[in-house]
Amino acid sequence: MHHLIQPLVGVCLLALSQAILAADCDVGSGQQAFQTKCAACHALDSDHVGPRLAGVVGRAIGTTPGFKYSTDLAGANSTWTVEQLDRWLTSPAAMFPDTAMAFGGLRNAGERRDVLCFLQANE
Repeated sequence: MHHLIQPLVGVCLLALSQAILAADCDVGSGQQAFQTKCAACHALDSDHVGPRLAGVVGRAIGTTPGFKYSTDLAGANSTWTVEQLDRWLTSPAAMFPDTAMAFGGLRNAGERRDVLCFLQANE
């Protein structure tokens, strides 16, 4: 029975952490930050220089159909969680050194949180 409870607790904690993140963020500020920092290369619903970002939370890393990824991203064998995306947005090249993404990162934690809030609101 214990082996069934532990995964359930993990899922509940993940859902709670995402609910807390959503409660502490500002979608409008996230949209504004997205437009000024991300939209030159990304859109929500179509690929540009970078892949489309609608539905990115929960998507396998490096798997947007039709988009060509760097070797690191294509072979990541992981999923974009809020935590992974926060790490990525802090410094893309630190997370995946061979990334083609020429962006230094969002150093401001509040700005990252709001961009992530905006992305989650546009699943």
